[in-house]
Formats: sequence, C-alpha cells, structure tokens
Amino acid sequence: MNLSYWEEKYYFEDNDLVVIGAGIVGLSTAIAVKKFRPDLKVLVLERSTIPSGASTKNAGFACFGSVTELISDSVHMKYEDQIALLKMRWAGLKLLQSNVTLEDMSYRSRGGVEVLEVDDVSQITALNDINKYNEMVSDAIGLKDCFSIVDQYLSDSFHSKAIYNQYEGELNPMHMMSSLERKALKLGVNILNGVDVQSVYSGVVNLVTREIESPKIAVCTNGLSRVLLPQLALQAVRNQVFVTELLVNNPLQSCYHFDQGYVYFREIDNRILIGGARNLYSEQENTDQFGQTDNLKAYLKSFVEERITKRPIQFEYEWSGILGVGETKEPIIEEVDKGLYVGVRLGGMGVAIGCGVGQSLAEMVLS
Repeated sequence: MNLSYWEEKYYFEDNDLVVIGAGIVGLSTAIAVKKFRPDLKVLVLERSTIPSGASTKNAGFACFGSVTELISDSVHMKYEDQIALLKMRWAGLKLLQSNVTLEDMSYRSRGGVEVLEVDDVSQITALNDINKYNEMVSDAIGLKDCFSIVDQYLSDSFHSKAIYNQYEGELNPMHMMSSLERKALKLGVNILNGVDVQSVYSGVVNLVTREIESPKIAVCTNGLSRVLLPQLALQAVRNQVFVTELLVNNPLQSCYHFDQGYVYFREIDNRILIGGARNLYSEQENTDQFGQTDNLKAYLKSFVEERITKRPIQFEYEWSGILGVGETKEPIIEEVDKGLYVGVRLGGMGVAIGCGVGQSLAEMVLS
C-alpha cells in the first residue's frame, strides 16, 4: 500500500476493534459497538468493492420460516429450540428495521405463499397442522393467525391449496446494505474496501503487505470464514439465483416458497426471480466457489416454464452467493481466542438474523 501519513493514522493506528467483512453481520457489529461505545475506534475491512459473500447477493426475502420447514425441523429439534429460532429470526428482522427504514431498503409487505407438491404426503400434512404451527409462532413471537390456507391459482402443477403467511415481505438487498453502510459511516466507523485478509490470530490481522494490530478482532465473513479459521464447525454452500427476461402478464403477486423453502421465487420489475434448490445438488453446491452450474440452472428454468409461466423463458441475470450452514441452525457467536471473535453460520437466513448476530457479537466484544 502506498499510504500517506494521514491515511496510515486514519485507518491503521490505535484501532479498538477490527471487523473483517462488511456484510450485514460485520456492519451490524460495527454499528452496535459504536452505539454502545461512541468513543471506540472501529475499522471494517472488506476484500471486495461490495460485500462478496451473500449480503447483496441474496434473493431479498424478509421471512422467518415456512410451515414445511417447521415440520421438518420438528423431527430433529426440540420444541423450545424451534421457539428460540423463531424468536431470533423475528427479533433480527425488527432490529434490521430499526437500523434501516422500510423505505430505505425498499421493503414491501407482500405476504408469502408456500406452494405444495400435489402428491407429497409430508407436504400435505402441513395443511392439517396449520393450527399447530400458528400456535408455535404465537408462542414464539406473539403473532396471531400467521398462517392461513388459501386457494392456489398459480399453477395446476401444485396442490390446489397453499399456505399464506401474512407477515412476510421482500426488500432490495443493495438498498439495505448501502443504508447500513451509510449508518456505520455516520456513526464514525471506518470502512476500507479492497483489502484481502490473509490470516488472523489474537491481536493481529495479516494483510498481503502488512499487519494490523488491534486488541479486539471480529471475523464476520460467514460461509467464507473457514479460510481464516478452519476449525469452525461450518460448511460453505453456494446458492444460485436467476432472473428472467421481462414478462407480459407476470403471474406472481407475492413471495413464494416450495420444498421447505429450498426453492423460492417472486416477481421483480416484471420479471421472475427464482433461486435455491441447493438441497437437490448438495455435493456440487457444498463449496465456497462462486459460479453457476448447468444442471441446477436447468432445473430452475424448467420449474419456471413447467410450473409458472407454461411457456419457454430465458434467464437474463444469474449470480451466486456463499452461505454458511452447519448441523444446527444456530449461528456461531463466540470468542475463539483471546480478543478474537466470530459471528458466522447464518444458515441462509442472513436477512432475518444478521443484525441480531451483529448486536450479540458486539455485546460479547464489549463485555
């Protein structure tokens, strides 16, 4: 780096906290620290010009779980753990709204529709258990009559009934992140982009050409974190998203979910956005490498053509993000070494829990 005297002092000297990763968790951590302790000097490092994991590459769903996901979770999770997970997701969404206004992140409360397979007994069970999961949501976050059974008019390739969630919405991830960045900067957080962190250990962040010393360091790079901390119980997974050409008479009016939320789609600017299906191709999608794959793309294209539009379509936009998952849906928020903290493994629910993870991590850093 060719740094002036002023640049050196501004970015690299006397930092109280260095945050690695300028995604939703990293910026939320920095914001929370500065709210609690405005006197502290906080530096956020980001290797790309924009957050490179998933914060601006997700599909823009503001949701906290579908009924078929809750049914699947009940097989291997205790009831109280499911309640805790719902509380965490809902509280995270509320915290996001306190950091970024609904207008600033282009939020729309459109509701969510979970479509079901015609002949899948386990999915049809969701219709019979709707009251049970309404009670669960009510117990967790106080929302009454969250789910309701509605007629499904989208396609005859789905069950004639669907499940509607009145509390779901959508947002623009780029607007969300740019608003978080503006808030961080206003609070006095320093953000440095284009910085590739090579390694990190207690008290030191190693860049390509120099070291940065700091008594507190927080790693907030989610699915990409094992590059720096290989001991983490974390699996990086790739999530692919596609957007169609402009469509006349777009049939979508809400946010849609299918197959425990692994497939999701919605209308965006008179196009159809669709993503997911990583569970069907887990061997190839368990990776920290960006990119698209022909077989998953073909599956989602045929899904749109055969189940939604009933005619051929073309994808005009395609991208991928890297998520962090594990054997449980709980994030990792802990001190892994003296003064070295992590807030990772968001389980594909970064919009819902990212701000909450950041705030919890900030409280740990300051304790």
